[in-house]
Amino acid sequence: MTIRRAIPADTPALRAMMAGSNGYERAEARAMILAFAAGWSVSEDGHEVWLAEAGGVVAGFYALIPHGADRELDLFFTGNDTQGTGLGRRLFAHMAERARALGAARVAISSNPEAAGFYRRMGAVDVGVTPPGDGINWDRPKLELILPGA
Repeated sequence: MTIRRAIPADTPALRAMMAGSNGYERAEARAMILAFAAGWSVSEDGHEVWLAEAGGVVAGFYALIPHGADRELDLFFTGNDTQGTGLGRRLFAHMAERARALGAARVAISSNPEAAGFYRRMGAVDVGVTPPGDGINWDRPKLELILPGA
């Protein structure tokens, strides 16, 4: 398993991972992620997107965006068949290291409600609720990961 920076040519595989995610099974959530994925792409000069792959197949990815002096975890997906294998933990650790390397002291996370437990297990703490907006019609747990040594 390798983790590398995503390039625009990776966009179709990352869109497919989002669209097929089992974290969006409710009809309203499925419609939102399908619409979002269809319009999303990896940009060469935009925020950072990193992916994990094995044998040339994408197994997961995340995106970091600026959030004031810190960073925000904008997307975090693992393939349905890789969940429970430790990939998410490894990818999350990479994200935290990358955010620290970019000078962040913390990472903000507005979580899919179904994924909030994972972020808590990774050390993120609840700091509030992100209200509906940006095409999402439900409250999302707002978490924060403090980066040691930052």
